[in-house]
Amino acid sequence: MSHPHQQSRQIISAILQSRPAIERVYFVGCGGSLTGFYPAKYFLDCEAKKLAVGYITSNEFVHATPQALGENSLVILASQQGNTPETVEAARVARAKGAATVGLTFAPASPLCEHSDEVIEYRWARYPETVNPAQQKAAYGLWLALELLQQTEGYAHYEAMVSAFEQFEEVVREGQRKVQEDAQRFAQAYKDDKVIYMMGSGPSFGAAHQQSICILLEMQWINSASVHSGEYFHGPFEITEEGTPFVLLQSEGRTRALDDRAIRFIRQYGGKLQLIDARELGINALPETVRDYFCGLFHTALLDVYNLALSQARHHPLTTRRYMWKVEY
Repeated sequence: MSHPHQQSRQIISAILQSRPAIERVYFVGCGGSLTGFYPAKYFLDCEAKKLAVGYITSNEFVHATPQALGENSLVILASQQGNTPETVEAARVARAKGAATVGLTFAPASPLCEHSDEVIEYRWARYPETVNPAQQKAAYGLWLALELLQQTEGYAHYEAMVSAFEQFEEVVREGQRKVQEDAQRFAQAYKDDKVIYMMGSGPSFGAAHQQSICILLEMQWINSASVHSGEYFHGPFEITEEGTPFVLLQSEGRTRALDDRAIRFIRQYGGKLQLIDARELGINALPETVRDYFCGLFHTALLDVYNLALSQARHHPLTTRRYMWKVEY
């Protein structure tokens, strides 16, 4: 398997050589395969000066296909097994409109591959600690975004991003070691809660959303909603009272102030708060100019530890499903 940097660079180069220009990029997937693209979307939203960025769930992309989609578009899609029907159809639609397509999957020779101009087979394992986090699905999204920006507009901190990727596994493993005891405390404190609100901002909002829909709702059957720290004060804070359960993924960088404001309010009014602070857990080992773009990937990796502890405390394995893959839907 090629190094993610080399592979991403070659893929973007080949796509740019095959068409006059890329003016738009769409990140498309379902559930965790979509939220895994959030770090890439956030990075381009912040850094791209001309490139337009879309972030769309697969079935909406199929049924409400953007009019701008065409030969100047790149569509990056992901499906774990490469057979998610909505995502396969989204890839087919993208190609029919003349767009370039890149498919990310764990399963080679899958239906998604048939509709992808370029394919990335990423690393995955049931036990995430056995796989370099810089070679997982979400990281590949960020690698592709970095190369697309560099090869179209240029990016002043390109080398710093590459360096951060090289350091990332070490930073993640140290962070995971640091949270082992805290994860056990969290599991005991939250195992009987009927609802848990996820919060985050900036680069980590995607991780909060993923935790809400893919872990708490899907894998633990705990009612949940994801609330952006900046939107908390525009409606959601009204549910805050003594003991209301929150998990807040505090990022490092420009939106940290949004998290700080929410933390102060939750504590003032007695909310039950589990804070996972990227700064305190080691993200600052990465270069200052780019470290915030890794917060989402970092938080997702740390949550692996908390999720395992919670599932064990609740005697509810993360593999348990009621409907998924079992009934017609």
